[in-house]
Amino acid sequence: MKSIYFLSFNMISFVPYAFGFLKSYARQNPLIAAAYRWHPPLTTPQPVDAVAAAIHDPDLLCLSCYVWNHNHQMAIAQQVKKNYPGCLVVCGGPHVPDRPGDFFSRFPQADVLVHGEGEIPFVRLLEELLEEHPDFGRLEGISFNQSGTTVTTPMGKRLGKDLPVPSPYLNGDLDPFIGEEFGNRIALWETNRGCPFACCFCDWGVRTKNKVRLHAMDRIAEEIDYMAEKGVADIYITDSNFGLFKRDLEIARLLVAARHRTGFPKRVRIQFAKTSNDTVFAISRLLFENDMLWGTTLSMQSVDVDVLEAVARPHVDIGVYAELKNRYQRHHIPTYTELILGLPQETRETFVEGIGRLLEIGMHDDIRVFELALLPNAPLSQPGMRERYGLQTRFKPIRITEAGFQREVVELVFGTRTMPYADWAYCLLFAEMIQALHNGAFTRFVAIYLDREGRLSYRQFYDGLLGHLLASARGIGRAFNRLKQLIDDYHADPDMPQVNRILTQPDMLQLLRRYHPTRRGWPLWTWLWLSICEDRTEFYRSVADFLASRGIERDPSLDDLWHYQQAIMLAPEYDPGRGKTIICRYNWQDYFFEAADLAPAETILHFSDTHMGPGRQYPLVAGDRQAFVTAAVGYSYPYSKFRHFFHQQLSTCE
Repeated sequence: MKSIYFLSFNMISFVPYAFGFLKSYARQNPLIAAAYRWHPPLTTPQPVDAVAAAIHDPDLLCLSCYVWNHNHQMAIAQQVKKNYPGCLVVCGGPHVPDRPGDFFSRFPQADVLVHGEGEIPFVRLLEELLEEHPDFGRLEGISFNQSGTTVTTPMGKRLGKDLPVPSPYLNGDLDPFIGEEFGNRIALWETNRGCPFACCFCDWGVRTKNKVRLHAMDRIAEEIDYMAEKGVADIYITDSNFGLFKRDLEIARLLVAARHRTGFPKRVRIQFAKTSNDTVFAISRLLFENDMLWGTTLSMQSVDVDVLEAVARPHVDIGVYAELKNRYQRHHIPTYTELILGLPQETRETFVEGIGRLLEIGMHDDIRVFELALLPNAPLSQPGMRERYGLQTRFKPIRITEAGFQREVVELVFGTRTMPYADWAYCLLFAEMIQALHNGAFTRFVAIYLDREGRLSYRQFYDGLLGHLLASARGIGRAFNRLKQLIDDYHADPDMPQVNRILTQPDMLQLLRRYHPTRRGWPLWTWLWLSICEDRTEFYRSVADFLASRGIERDPSLDDLWHYQQAIMLAPEYDPGRGKTIICRYNWQDYFFEAADLAPAETILHFSDTHMGPGRQYPLVAGDRQAFVTAAVGYSYPYSKFRHFFHQQLSTCE
């Protein structure tokens, strides 16, 4: 019997879904079922030597390759190949290049590359290996190394529209990875496969050929019951556009019904349709009202039309986007948008102005900014588009590389023909400031008031405030200049990692460790948020100085707003057992959260929060800094910024 090992390492604890699909599809063939033994997939990152030592007498070593695990898995394959020269190394996944080029000369330990959707070519490969004289040239959708020459065969057919793959959940293939006793892994789950879009920065639509195929509803209902009965707390729906089909609302209803019946799932993470619609809204409302929603994406990537056209991204008019946002806001449903820094045709002006426009339409809770990464099979990575848009890139480590691990790298865009590096660096600093000050709420309510009353637009406030703070080498200005320096160092230092930048800076890490000694996930804006938290009096003094420099005169309403803005922010000394009461002279709570006109009205606000987070899962504990930072800031992506930073639960009496 031939022995199959499977690698799919990830820092996030996911159920090994790709393994489940490949095994389930392959074992439909009785010859394969009888001829191959499938070892449990290896998914938890461990040093190369430790993983290689755990692999015994393999006939096949299969690698599911992504940007975050490719080099490490290749190093393991190299060691396994040394130990067992007869082992066939098969590589699949999004990081396998469709055009192999010199892949086999760089990674001679690899024998076969599987391109695109893996089930059919992988089964054909397993069948061919049972022949007396296997001939990979007879297969479709693969590349292989033939005596030093790369051979790539024509692409074959994909799975049919009914996706005839047995459910790896229902047939028990994933039982050893499901439920609390196995670490509460996040369950990856698809209800359909494919993407109808072809955004140039993404390899999803390219790989799935733009046709969406659906799993049967009977199967979906059974899988929901299975996961609920197994106690799956978190489900990550991997569909590229959930909510694209009306039936997706029925799927959401089944998830809610399972929650009421069993208590599971507790949370559902969704990549919603890129063009939002009534179905997406209905799904979001249903999950939110049942405390299961991580947040709804109102997708943008850029606010500028020319940028969106350059990358073939579906465009939603900003007016329509505003209507969508208002609709969600009326029902208190958390939304977020994602922007990509470094896209073709974007400029410093369009990027900064775009964020200002998002704030104008009420996107206050969660704006996420990501650096543009060039993925191997994305159209934007190809030579023609690189040259057309003048993409300036550098390879960066993704994380700090621990002993025994291989460095994983990602190619990032640090400048373009329309956005030179200096502008890129400013935009990244501006984005981190917005996430700390506006999403993080330190100046959110002041900024909303100034814009709504026509005294200073969001763009004028934040662009001007950043310049004012950078001009100061004292007080809170030091924090902003320190972050600016880190961004420049990040660009210059080939060894500074993308995800763990803060961990390489002892002075910055010193502050963070006072709040959480072991946490590793610290986006840049979280350091800025805590720096302000440490010296908020000085920070608000600097903001007041900036407003004075812009001719914003203090008056009774602004003085009272200053009091409200500072009092509503969470602080480490807050005691949830006692709560907190403040008295305001204006109706700020209704003004900001109910869109009421501003009016003088003595108002007593009582803050009584005991838990924070989108699911109120993070308790506030008096005097506990670690509990405070988790409740106040939350965790990094993919978790929502909703219900963090400031007091949420208020009882009001006038």
